[in-house]
Amino acid sequence: MGYMRHHAIVVTAWNENHIVMVHQKARELFEGISHITEITSEATNGYRSFLIPPDGSKEWWNTSDRGDKARDDFISWLTSNKDIYCNYAEVQFADEEGDDKLLRSS
Repeated sequence: MGYMRHHAIVVTAWNENHIVMVHQKARELFEGISHITEITSEATNGYRSFLIPPDGSKEWWNTSDRGDKARDDFISWLTSNKDIYCNYAEVQFADEEGDDKLLRSS
């Protein structure tokens, strides 16, 4: 048995070089855990985004633990690189007890 709770991260930036760099880092960290979406086409003011979708695993299972670590590593890397201008939000949703919320954001 396990407990279902999804986590996802949305990343947005106006600087194309930065979003490409952050996207590549996400693909490295989440390889074999989650399928990172492609970067969207440019929206108003040059903003582009991508999604790090849920790992799909139940809480406390190996895949979920690997996803938790990858999310922590990704956000730590992103926030420690002050020269990269990207915004992000990590959300928790589809929790079996309705505990849906914004966990972290820039």
